[in-house]
Amino acid sequence: MQTHLKRALTLYPTTAIVVGSVVGSGIFTAPVDMARVLGSAPLLLGVWVVTGVITLIGALTQCELAAQMPRTGGLYEYFREIYGEKTSFFYGWANFMIAGSGAIAAIAIIFAKYFGEFVTLPHLSGEWEKIPWHLPYLGDIFPYANIGGKTVAGIIIIFLTIINIRGVKVGAMLQSFSTTSKVLALLIVSGVAFIAGSHIGSASNWSSVTQAGESLSGWTLVGAIGAAITGAFWAYDGWGNVAYIGGEVKEPAKTLPRAIILGTLIFISLYIIINLAYLYILPIGKLATVPDDRLASEMVTAVIGGAGGALVAGLIMLSTFDTTNSSILTNARVYYAMSHDKVFSPKAREVHPKFQTPHISLAIQGVWALILLFSGSFGLILDMYVFVNWLLYVMMALGVFVLRKREPHRERPFKVPGYPILPAIFVLFATSYLIVTLVKDINGYNEGTQPIISSLTGLALVFAGLPFYYFWKCKQKNEKTEAYETKRDDS
Repeated sequence: MQTHLKRALTLYPTTAIVVGSVVGSGIFTAPVDMARVLGSAPLLLGVWVVTGVITLIGALTQCELAAQMPRTGGLYEYFREIYGEKTSFFYGWANFMIAGSGAIAAIAIIFAKYFGEFVTLPHLSGEWEKIPWHLPYLGDIFPYANIGGKTVAGIIIIFLTIINIRGVKVGAMLQSFSTTSKVLALLIVSGVAFIAGSHIGSASNWSSVTQAGESLSGWTLVGAIGAAITGAFWAYDGWGNVAYIGGEVKEPAKTLPRAIILGTLIFISLYIIINLAYLYILPIGKLATVPDDRLASEMVTAVIGGAGGALVAGLIMLSTFDTTNSSILTNARVYYAMSHDKVFSPKAREVHPKFQTPHISLAIQGVWALILLFSGSFGLILDMYVFVNWLLYVMMALGVFVLRKREPHRERPFKVPGYPILPAIFVLFATSYLIVTLVKDINGYNEGTQPIISSLTGLALVFAGLPFYYFWKCKQKNEKTEAYETKRDDS
């Protein structure tokens, strides 16, 4: 039975995974909510720049760990070396239960949403869709809602899981093609706005401010900026996924930092260009009132007419297809690494003899993503995913400080510039984000504006892994005892 993966990925597909993991659906919708709370084009653009800089700092921080430990499993492996086995297990379990599998389910459902613009999807009656399942102490979920969309999303998850089982090169080739196509398409859409839309667009929109925006001051302004940052962070999220495939990258000490930095600069630049294009056509007041948050559709339709909506729907489908694929490809490697440490299903460490992929790990991930998909809703999955993922990012950045103090003379092929200031800035921003999210979540539940405390639900699913940890550790201990007794009997 083969249990080791081959290093087959070069710089281009590795960079494509970085970009593909980030550029999903957020950039098509997040600016609308951000515009509503800010009411100012300069502030909106400023938030994208600031969150882009914070994201780059986080990526640079991760590069230091990736270059030191270029192993399959990424952050799981970092946590095991920095914090110990139990903490690394909780990281891997959080990734399995929410951060990885939840991202797959959440992004696939967005694909299905826009697929529904071309094909009428089935749905249950209104009464059935509203039937809740109650989770004690946490709230309600609605598994019967949007059953047609969930079915389409499920098919996408199954299809891409099979593709990635067929080989890491196959998955990476698909990733390279779809990411390149997506980036080019987004640049073309932006070009259409600047060139074909020159008769209705204006650069003066980049300085436009609504009356509501002008009235913001003091803590109200701080709160508005904080809410806008949340939307931008969601759109930027996913940059850490490439570390999971560190064991399959050629010359990883060089390739991983280069891919992470290059990919991060690409998607930050792309996001700023797209937001400039949005505002060029739509001043901040109109941008904030786009129906159903379909910003890209509104912009392209304003420029080229009715065909714009279908064009953008197709672009979003390409974008979310690409991001779902990168999430499936990368996250399964975490459970493969956990299985090698005997804190996950023993079958998950198997490598397909023909395709050279962790096929069991991919299959287990696909099944759980489907369960999350059909048992929850997009909003619940998204909120749980974002909160848990940023908690893990904080621990990742703190890990750099721990290793620097514990092993000051350790070889570091890449060192985060500006240490310790830059990593400290990232930790401060990320921690503030978590606190604001948690408080907002609890208040929303108490006020009746949301049916469940999603952040605490995510944490509950993470800590639900504790019995599994002790089960696998007990099994590991029994196996060692049996092996010792067998050896003693033989002697």
